[in-house]
Formats: sequence, C-alpha cells, structure tokens
Amino acid sequence: MLPASRRLPLIAGLLSAVAVAAVPSAASAAQRYASPAGGGIGCTPEKPCSLKSAIGVAQLDDEVILNPGKYPLTETVEDPARITIRGVAGQPRPRLLFSGASQQGLRLMNGSLLRDVEIDQAEAADTLTTSGARVDRVVLKGSASTSCAIFLKDALVRDSVVVSGMNPICASPDGPTNTSSLRNLTVIATEPGSPAINLYAAGDVTFNLTNVIAQGGPGGPTLLVASDGLGGHGTISATHSNFASVHKQGFDIQFVDGGGNQQVPPTFVNAAAGDYRQALGSVTIDSGLNEPLNGAFDVDGELRRIATTDIGAHEFVPVPMVVTGPATGVSAQAATLIGSVTANGVATSYHFEYGPTTAYGSTTPATDPGTGLGALPVTAALDGLSPGTTYHYRLVAGNKAGVTRGYDKSFTTASATSSPSGSSPAPGFAGVKLVSTRLALSGKFITLKLSCPAATVGGCSGRTRLAAKRLTLGKARFSIAAGDRARVRVRVTRAGLRRLHRVRRLHGRDVSAAHDGSGASKTSVTHVTIRRRTVTRSSS
Repeated sequence: MLPASRRLPLIAGLLSAVAVAAVPSAASAAQRYASPAGGGIGCTPEKPCSLKSAIGVAQLDDEVILNPGKYPLTETVEDPARITIRGVAGQPRPRLLFSGASQQGLRLMNGSLLRDVEIDQAEAADTLTTSGARVDRVVLKGSASTSCAIFLKDALVRDSVVVSGMNPICASPDGPTNTSSLRNLTVIATEPGSPAINLYAAGDVTFNLTNVIAQGGPGGPTLLVASDGLGGHGTISATHSNFASVHKQGFDIQFVDGGGNQQVPPTFVNAAAGDYRQALGSVTIDSGLNEPLNGAFDVDGELRRIATTDIGAHEFVPVPMVVTGPATGVSAQAATLIGSVTANGVATSYHFEYGPTTAYGSTTPATDPGTGLGALPVTAALDGLSPGTTYHYRLVAGNKAGVTRGYDKSFTTASATSSPSGSSPAPGFAGVKLVSTRLALSGKFITLKLSCPAATVGGCSGRTRLAAKRLTLGKARFSIAAGDRARVRVRVTRAGLRRLHRVRRLHGRDVSAAHDGSGASKTSVTHVTIRRRTVTRSSS
C-alpha cells in the first residue's frame, strides 16, 4: 500500500495542455461535488452528492470533484459523457473501493479525464476500463485474483501506479484499432507467471511506452505482445523504460526498441509494503526522457523533472543540499548566520543549530526557503549572546526525503566594554521595518513601504521577498538612506498572480534581508495581508 500521506499538487492546472488538458468546456459545463457521506441533491460544495449520483447527473464537459475519503462501491460506475473526475488539489486522494461480485469497477467509455484518485478492486473483476480516456496521477490496485486491472483503448495514462495480481495493464479487445500511450508509469504484477503489460491484438493494436517501470510476476515475462492469428497486428514500442523481458506470441507482432531502455531492476523504497518510490541509487533516477508530454508533476504532486526526468511514476526526491556560511555582524551579544539551501523544487524547511559546543543546544525558528531548484541564500539573526564567547553553529535543512546537516563553523562575540561617559553602548543594526502590513496588488505589482533606522551606518541595502505558504510571490532589491523611508515595488510572479486572483485577500509574510554600511546584517520577518485593489468608476 502506498503511504497514506500522499498529497495532491496545489497547482494542478499547470499540466501540459498538449497531452491531458480537458477539451474546452461548453458554456453549460458545471462542477459537481461528491463526498463519501454525501446525500445532497444539488451536488454543491455545501451539499455534496454521493459519487454515483454526481457522476450520474454529469453532462458533457462537467467536472465531478471528489472530496477526500473512502468511497465504498458495490456497483459498476460509468461516465455518461465526456467528463472530468478528479480529487481536490492539495488534499489526500479520494479512494474508490470496489467490492461485490456484480460490479466491474470504473468504466470511462466517453473520452473522460480521471485525475488524482485511487481505485482499489477487491474482486476478480476489472479495476478500470477505458475508451479514449486520459488517466493522470492515479493509483490503481487490482486484487490477487484480478485477471486484468486496466483495459486500455486509445488511452493516455501517465504519472500513475498500477499494481495487480495478474495483467495490471491489458489491451481492450473492442474495435479494429487501438493506440494507447503510457508515460511515467510504475506497473507491477504480483502473481507468479503474470506479465506486467499484456497486449493481445484482435485488430491493429499499438502500445507506446515512455519512461515506464514494468515488472512481471515471479517467473513471468514483463511485456507480452500477442495476436489472435486472425489478422491481428500487435506492436509494443518502448523508450527509456525499465523492464526485464519481452515475450512474443503469434504472427504479425513486433517489439520496437526506441533506445534508452534498461534491464537492471529498479531499487524501490519498500516494495514488500507497496511503496514503489525509487530509493537512492536506483538505475531509473535521471534516466528518463525529458518531454513536455510527461506533465508537470509526478504521481505524488512533486515536480516531474528535478534534474533529468526519472523513469517511473515517482520522481526521486533528494534530500536538500546545504552550505553553512560565515557569521556576519558579530557584536558582543548578536550575530547573523548565513548559508544556502538547495530545495530541489520540494517543500523544505531550514534552521541553524548553535551553542557554545558542537552539541549546540539552541536552534533558530524553522523557516521555509522556497522551493526553487537552485541554491537559495538563507539567514538567521541571533541575539542575547554572551560577550567574549565562542559559539559553534551549522545549517540544517529537511524535506520529505530526510535531513541534511551542514559543516560546523564558529565565531566569537566581542568582549563587553563600557561606552564613554557612562553612556549606553550603541545599539546593533536593527534592520529595515515594514511601515504597513496591509498591502495591495495593483496590476502586477505590490508596493511596500520600508524604513531604515536613523542611526544606521551607511544606510540600509538588501532584498525583500513576499511569500504565502510555500509560494514566493515576488522579490525586489532596496537601498534606503538612514532615517528615511522608501517605496519598494515588488513585481509579482505569474504563479503569485494566479493565487491572488483566486482570493479576495491573502495572508503571507514579508522577509527583508538588509545590511548596513559596516557589513552588519539583519533579517526582518513581518506577517502581512494582501488585497486586490479594486477600481471604482464614478458616474457623471
């Protein structure tokens, strides 16, 4: 079983329109909501229906949105027209649990799109049957006695995991032609002698495999291509895929090797427990083919391409890389620690450990550096330190794959000294201050008002960054004279504009990393509220 913590991507709309974007909806297209305990009539977000009701009343180009949870199903569910059936972005996959001898799982026979769900079949019955369907970021499980989990006809299946006892993927016997594409899949047969992909040609049938991991059951072939001997023509082409063997039966059949294929089996995190993520060192990591048709996200909603696209449904998530930098602005009681974090496009947090020995003992607050692919500069300000003391510190960052600890470094605070005439010591650099926490989006820009303390040596310079949760909205540099204020225009990213245009207001934070003329630095973090500025027109 795949780990229950899997989440859907927050930006599902970024997927390649070329391959799987829905056909433009008709003016009457509607969104219909379902939940496991749904009994509503209108299928609205407030009163969701049952799954079968929501799909049953759906019309051409409607969306059926499934809230998270388990959906026990004892009857076959079939699309009435070309529709979209999907989970809720940012939430766990809904699970369709089919059981009962009279059902045949889910049938998508009208070119529908299935996305971000899990389907489990408990019986010796089909899990999914398709005709012209698109299947994206889906987990499908057949039982040990299932004879064929998915029947494909003119289908596109990508970024998905298919696990079944016998024949996880089969060609549909319907119709004279059938051309189906399989991209970035992990296909696993568990019963002895079973192939992972079984193409039986009762017509002109072609399966095109790209970046696919396929494993047959013990003693069985991985890919099986066969014909009925009555004029059927079967072809499997494989490019940058991982499989052990190809078995051919009958006449007028062929296997096309498109290059980049592997026979050495992949290394999974825990195949015995159903965790088919790639483990560190697997031959499939960075061995796939980079193409826009692969989509933007893997089955778990991580970036589809971190370095080179991986083979299989999961993109390998490396631990973050960190570099512990030097301490700056060291005074008798304060210092600023710097470093860099490479998040590899994955949600990451960092902090500094520090203390008088390499046992450290103290940490700075956990902070989100953003999810960029390159090295991101990070800082943390320390205060309340003891004068004349040596401190050790290191940068630590972690993500879902693990934790990375940087090398140990040290600095020594200045000795405590008295100021002339018994005056108080000069205060350290306090950084810039955000004058107002209520911000407004105007066009593509958000304007901040920042102030620099009057006693600052050489003024304040640096960079400010606006962020909301894990999304960086925009960045800008600033240079402000001591004792002055400045307006700083932050150009909002495209992703930030999309987020802001979906809500009336957005809570976030402003992170301003500033330094003065002496090299002392300070990072200020302020929580903000961002609204879209509305334009009112006066009537004459």
